[in-house]
Amino acid sequence: MKHIMVVLTNAVEGQDEEFNSWYDDQHLKDVLGKGPFEAAQRFRFEDTMNVGATTKYRYLAIYEIPEDELDTAYAQFTWQRAERAEATAAGRAPVVSVSDTLQPDPFLVGFFSPITERVPSNRTRELA
Repeated sequence: MKHIMVVLTNAVEGQDEEFNSWYDDQHLKDVLGKGPFEAAQRFRFEDTMNVGATTKYRYLAIYEIPEDELDTAYAQFTWQRAERAEATAAGRAPVVSVSDTLQPDPFLVGFFSPITERVPSNRTRELA
């Protein structure tokens, strides 16, 4: 079963359009091209659909990791963070850049492994 890396982010106030363009057009491709990730998908919190619910994160990205690549994905993620800090200190471009439109705090990355098999709904089976 696949693992996932979950990334919760926000754009700098007033820069959502630029942030989403950077994330969709550059960052996803950079991350997918530099690690064992099979696929990625982004989501936006729907304020109008979550009456009474609050979150400090506006955006969610889910990266799929092959079953036997969790350690590799984590190592790649930690290497990219370290390499980005080294590149910034050296005045050069990092392998995987981060946009100034990304609000650095709050920012959350987590790795998750399945604890059950995927359970399709009865409705899905009926429609198939």
